[in-house]
Amino acid sequence: MEDIEVFYMDPAFIDPQVYDLWLQGFSENEATQRRECEDALKKLGVSYAIISSDTHDQYRLFFLVERFLQSPPMLARQMLLHISPDMQDMLIEKYYQFDKEVVRELLGKKLTGRLRKDLDDISEKTNVPLKSCRRQFDNVKNVLRAIEETEGGGLADTIKKLFLLSDNLSRQYACICFMAINKIETGKKRLLHLTFDDLAFCAEEMLDHWTVGSDEGSTAADVGDTGAEFDRVFLQELRDLKVFVNDREIVEEHRSLVCSVISKRFTKKLAKSVEVNFKTLCRHLLNIAAGLIHSKEVKDVLSDFAEKFIEPCKQLEWDAKETEIFLDSLVDSCTKLDSLHKSNLERLIPVYARFVTVSQKCIGRMYHE
Repeated sequence: MEDIEVFYMDPAFIDPQVYDLWLQGFSENEATQRRECEDALKKLGVSYAIISSDTHDQYRLFFLVERFLQSPPMLARQMLLHISPDMQDMLIEKYYQFDKEVVRELLGKKLTGRLRKDLDDISEKTNVPLKSCRRQFDNVKNVLRAIEETEGGGLADTIKKLFLLSDNLSRQYACICFMAINKIETGKKRLLHLTFDDLAFCAEEMLDHWTVGSDEGSTAADVGDTGAEFDRVFLQELRDLKVFVNDREIVEEHRSLVCSVISKRFTKKLAKSVEVNFKTLCRHLLNIAAGLIHSKEVKDVLSDFAEKFIEPCKQLEWDAKETEIFLDSLVDSCTKLDSLHKSNLERLIPVYARFVTVSQKCIGRMYHE
């Protein structure tokens, strides 16, 4: 028999660069060819056969580890391989990282088996290998399924606990789950210019301020709530904000205060435009607020911001900054409304501020010129 050499390492050696190639969806041969071009290996004079053999060993190792990565707490408990805690953290974090372009294509779609089979189009559009697209699809579906089976708690904290992810990555998955659970529409033509970061920004603002899991959320959560659902008490209170456009005295005082602030701090031209269009724009905004009690309106909240508020502002030739100034002035002045206090409606001030402040941030982010 020929002599056989056996090489054993403990803990298991994992090459992060080869792991990256595996995560990107490259085959063993493709990964070997890419490694062959690395300057460090060229200088050492490492042969193609050795690189190929090492790549094969690494890929076999990743295959063994992958089933534990799909349920990260199992990685520390498994006895198959000895992997250091730091290496475990790296494996998990990188496995759940994603290409924002790929996830942007998944948002707003049902994560069905049929969609998984049709990821070729997303792969071609984003120039991300199909294998990587499938991993990202499976990870999003895996996290979402885990959240839907969990009740209560902060969404990001729950994801961090279940999947051992970093704060930043947990927040990103929380935004994805928030949009999926609430079926937020992201695929309409007027929203296609928005990037994943734009949508995640808006989702995070709503998640932090409008949901049962937020600091401002009520404690009246329904059984089965995951922390991603909108605060129903808040949504019911939003309907009472119609007084800001239906009560003539409140409307006129609010208009006067807003125009005065804009005229002094910014431009008289903007103040004049606000004065003429004040009630119309406020009505558009508060109609969106009142409609959120219905699930269909929740689904279309971003689309409504674009169609019912951003587009009218653009028709007035307001830029993003001017629109932001107007919305900011609405919040700042609402606390000073004597007519609101006379009517004993002070309780609406925090509700109004809670809605308009988040709306301002979302609209500002969506307002691509």
